[in-house]
Amino acid sequence: MQKIKFYKEEAVPLEMHKVRIVQKINLKPVDERLKAMKEAGSNTFLLKNRDVFLDMLTDSGVNAMSDKQLGAMMEADDSYAGSESYFKLEEKLQDIFGMKFFLPAHQGRACEHLIAKTFVKENMVIPMNYHFTTTKGHIVVIGGIVEEIVIEEGLNVESNNPFKGNMDTDKLEKLIQEVRKREYRIC
Repeated sequence: MQKIKFYKEEAVPLEMHKVRIVQKINLKPVDERLKAMKEAGSNTFLLKNRDVFLDMLTDSGVNAMSDKQLGAMMEADDSYAGSESYFKLEEKLQDIFGMKFFLPAHQGRACEHLIAKTFVKENMVIPMNYHFTTTKGHIVVIGGIVEEIVIEEGLNVESNNPFKGNMDTDKLEKLIQEVRKREYRIC
């Protein structure tokens, strides 16, 4: 990745690729978008895709695919059972990680669900810097307790901190001591 600079000397990363797929989007008039947002109760999960100009709800599947990804998709065998794609994945995972068994999942939130169901128990405290909605949901529905302990600058929208997602280690230490007193478990 190379960097270019604007006239104010701000460095901007320049990704070295071309976009191969373009999808037309529709910008509805602002009054129609506002009406749709009101009808959805300002709940982004209840909006219809046709009413959204730029989807910033998720980063799942909203990026352009490379020519190699598209080519692999065209060659993929997506049969329900016994697919060649599965065996290619199995071979590569064994080659890289030496894992005999694995459970493929279609998306990160499905993986979160499996991990939470496997490791989180009722009243278990799970510290994190700041939740992603599905992550917190998977933990809470099982009975886990999410404790968000992001650094103070993480909540300051005017902060110039280059990474505001750090966990506050002092808060973490305090949380661990508190959890021990309550006789809960920490994950």
